[in-house]
Amino acid sequence: MIWNALRRGEHLEPPPWLYARMARGSLMRLIYRLFGGDLVEALPRGSRLLDVGTGPGYLPGYLALVRPDLEICGLDFSYDMIRRVEPWPTAPAPRAPVRWVVADACLLPFQGRVFDHIVATFSFHIWPCPVAGLQELRRVLAPGGQAWVYELRREASIHDLHAFARETNLPFPLVYLGFKIVSRHHAVPAPEFAQALKQAAGERGTLRPVHHIFWRAELAG
Repeated sequence: MIWNALRRGEHLEPPPWLYARMARGSLMRLIYRLFGGDLVEALPRGSRLLDVGTGPGYLPGYLALVRPDLEICGLDFSYDMIRRVEPWPTAPAPRAPVRWVVADACLLPFQGRVFDHIVATFSFHIWPCPVAGLQELRRVLAPGGQAWVYELRREASIHDLHAFARETNLPFPLVYLGFKIVSRHHAVPAPEFAQALKQAAGERGTLRPVHHIFWRAELAG
């Protein structure tokens, strides 16, 4: 059954226990640090941050460690994901408290204009209502806030893959093979991503490549 679905090019999301194990791997932790570094540089002190589609919560865990001044909320549709939340592994250090919420990205359980920044990593491609989801992100953004939605960039070139390998000190064959396998089933085509962003945010949305092999959709509050 799984093999037939793969041949048809269908999205196949791993079950929560497997996804949590994959997210603990060194490659995903490296990617979380890349995205976390983007956020650390962008977030003013005391910012309120929402992570939509947080999975087992490793990105909030990393940010809670390196930016204990933040107010952080991690949200996922799956209770099985949230119950697998673990702190980012490191020596004891002050951490920001993280609030965990089980809810739908397309119907966020928050009042409007409450978060200074919102991030979503690798979850947009499975949202059942992508435009409504992006509109929800804008609804709960405070004035002047930003929402960043990261997805794998299916259109990345060989040059981009080499650049990512150099940036991360990873072997190029590993980067190439992993990208080819994952991007086939877990990436949003650029025209589809751009169209959803335009419908949800109009001129207040931007789609830009970051870290060579990822898209980041940026929505202004």
